[in-house]
Amino acid sequence: MATIIITEKNKAAEAIANAIGTVKIIKKAKYLKVYFIPLKDIYVIPLRGHILEYRNTNAFKSWTNSNPREIITNPNAIEKVPASYAGPYIKTLKEYSKISNHCIIGTDADIEGCNIGLFDALPFVKQINPTIKISQLWLSSLQKNEIINKFNNLIPPKYSWGESGEVRAIIDAFIGFSATREITNTLRPLLNKFRVRFTSIGRVQTSLLYLFYLREQEITNFVPEPYYLIDADLVHTKGIIRSHHHFNPFSKSQEVQAKQIYRKIKNEKIGNIIDNSKNTIKRSPPTPLNTSKALVLLTRILRISASSAMRAMNALYLNKIISYPRTDSDVYKSDFNHEEILKKFTLHSKFKDYTLNLLKDKRMTPTRGKKDMGDHPPITPLESLEFDNLKFENNIQKKVYELLTRHYLALFGESALESKQRLKILIKEEPFVAQLVSLISPGFLEIAPFLKPKYEKEIQITGDEISVKEIIFEQKKTKPRPRYTDTSLLKLMEKNHLGTKSTRPFIIKLLQTRTLIKRIKYNYIITDLGKFLIENLIEIWLPFLKPDFTKRVELKLEQIKESKSQMNNVINEIRNEFLQLFDKFLINKHKLISKIDNYKMEYTNPLTSSNCPFCDKNPMKFINAKNKRFLVCSDENCKQFLSLPKNGKLELLDSICSICNFNIFRVILKKNNKSYTYYLCPKCWSNDHSKFCSNCNEYKISKGKCIKK
Repeated sequence: MATIIITEKNKAAEAIANAIGTVKIIKKAKYLKVYFIPLKDIYVIPLRGHILEYRNTNAFKSWTNSNPREIITNPNAIEKVPASYAGPYIKTLKEYSKISNHCIIGTDADIEGCNIGLFDALPFVKQINPTIKISQLWLSSLQKNEIINKFNNLIPPKYSWGESGEVRAIIDAFIGFSATREITNTLRPLLNKFRVRFTSIGRVQTSLLYLFYLREQEITNFVPEPYYLIDADLVHTKGIIRSHHHFNPFSKSQEVQAKQIYRKIKNEKIGNIIDNSKNTIKRSPPTPLNTSKALVLLTRILRISASSAMRAMNALYLNKIISYPRTDSDVYKSDFNHEEILKKFTLHSKFKDYTLNLLKDKRMTPTRGKKDMGDHPPITPLESLEFDNLKFENNIQKKVYELLTRHYLALFGESALESKQRLKILIKEEPFVAQLVSLISPGFLEIAPFLKPKYEKEIQITGDEISVKEIIFEQKKTKPRPRYTDTSLLKLMEKNHLGTKSTRPFIIKLLQTRTLIKRIKYNYIITDLGKFLIENLIEIWLPFLKPDFTKRVELKLEQIKESKSQMNNVINEIRNEFLQLFDKFLINKHKLISKIDNYKMEYTNPLTSSNCPFCDKNPMKFINAKNKRFLVCSDENCKQFLSLPKNGKLELLDSICSICNFNIFRVILKKNNKSYTYYLCPKCWSNDHSKFCSNCNEYKISKGKCIKK
């Protein structure tokens, strides 16, 4: 009889089938091809991710005629049903199960993949053929040699991994369905003002939104404190060296002391060198990349969103260019064949010289990270591709590939050598320090310059004195911690156990899609809706908002994966814990309802998402006065403003002007019962009132975005 192999995606099915033998394609539906290998009687059937999903049963579909609390207490309130597109996939699974005696689960080799293969697809197979043999194909790449090797060494199914994914789906379903419904129904009188029909609540996403809110409150409530710096510019034959007073910064309470020191030394022209030490230090190469580290690196260096980075890595994996991108391991096994990969890069125009030197010096042992989780190797480039290769589908994939490749090659490089020079100087008995770090030998930094810190030229200083060009006294103000970026968000989520390595980018994107946060340039800000939601929940539902609850859930899911806990026990435990939290909300709901009547939306003076173009510190707020409308900087020390058109309805877009990076507004005019729409950037328009977006020579507005013509 035949064998069926079930994969998660079409590209994976195609790669697996072509690696095993000569393929004949059987078209089953518009988007479904089965790959048949006649010589081995194998049918490779691709899915389309999850083909089943949890939904409310018919009795609980109505938001008004059912009790959200019963979604938690009644196990029959949710059910697992086929997705809208699942019909042809289910039919095909059943068809080929009839003629097969062996089913190989070849879905992605992680928790999600195990769940799709063992809990979505396999039940339909066993429904038709209960005694069929089950094995699993555990792939770390879609390279031919990897597929053949793992096909010849199939493993028992990882049921516990699939169970962990199933419990996650069930828990998130009854939490999300019940909480979203209850809170939406409670806040419905105000949601219309935000132009949304419902507000989404989830175990992970709402905890993350809470952390957003805390940071925004910290920034909003921050009171700048003055502090003082005393620096000295020292003269050297190669230029100026900036030195800093040993006790910098001086606090507000030390203002008098700082000014006394400055007055004492401001006219001095000679500094006495009391220490001139120089040390050679090593900068070690980086350690291998697991998913979390790769996402942090890519978002920081390329300034792309976490979801874009994950999407690019997935595409590179499916095109057989890199290894599996969802891995917790940052340690290679001792038998990993690095030499084979390194030899491929000896033909690459950019990496040839560096790689040849590695092989010549027999540097084929990479650095080690902290953990080998046994699932997959760290993320590894598997093919040497020039950057104009047609396998790359877009520029982001090229940049991601180049960065991952350079990072991988850096693992084998020599340490960089740095010279750290430290000067201690007395200027009229006041201690100053200058520190210069210069690069002696680049080592691995030659191939990975993005890991290079800022270096200065090495200088030779002799003698006991050095000339002072100027003493500088500066008053500055403390600043709040910055808003989150993709990079800092990923670190925050990992620290607080929010989501998994592969779901974190999706959760960030979900908050954007639900208009609870916005991404402006490279920073995220909480929207009025997000702020409104957390402000109203924080007083009565803080235990649910804090990450502690989600952290406990994640630990329980890990125990299931490791076969230390049973599915039903964990589901019941979390169900009971969340029910207590839900009841706490119900008990205190009256406090929330009483606030709704008195609620005045801050949106009467909405803030721009871009900072004021004059001070670049704070957003601008909208002012509607008699016969004029304008934007004014929210910083009272700035007070700059931008004019706006007098007539028409104004809408603030998420998009920013590609010329000046300020917000774009949509203006809607009504005349003779017809609506007319145009766009403008207030910054460009204030400079020249003929500068509407429609008159721009370089850019145009398409789907609310400012893009190149």
